[in-house]
Amino acid sequence: MATSFQTPPAELTFREQQEARRRIEVSYETTVAVQELSKSHVAWEATPTSVLVTATDIDVLAEWLYVMRGSITTVDLPSGQTVWTLHTTTWSDSPKFPPVPVFVTVVLPSDEPVMHEIRAAVSA
Repeated sequence: MATSFQTPPAELTFREQQEARRRIEVSYETTVAVQELSKSHVAWEATPTSVLVTATDIDVLAEWLYVMRGSITTVDLPSGQTVWTLHTTTWSDSPKFPPVPVFVTVVLPSDEPVMHEIRAAVSA
């Protein structure tokens, strides 16, 4: 009997990857529109499994946290910067379109003050 440790997941074809990416793009775009999330100070990319959002303003991460909830991880860089990443999902009201993981990332100077609500959402 094969287990998940013995059988690697099936590889998606290029077409399947593109279709998955497009479904995720629509899910992200719908979330931003329905939840009225900011589009400024943001670059984003859909992958076949998630959405990667890079923001230049911590207020974008705060907005996503307030509206969509989630948890935050941080990584201190040797350059005196800290990477803040919110782990959340897209919005959905249909089982046909399940929520998709969204990662909202901001890089700040390590000594930059950050809102209490953001610090409180950092995973232990």
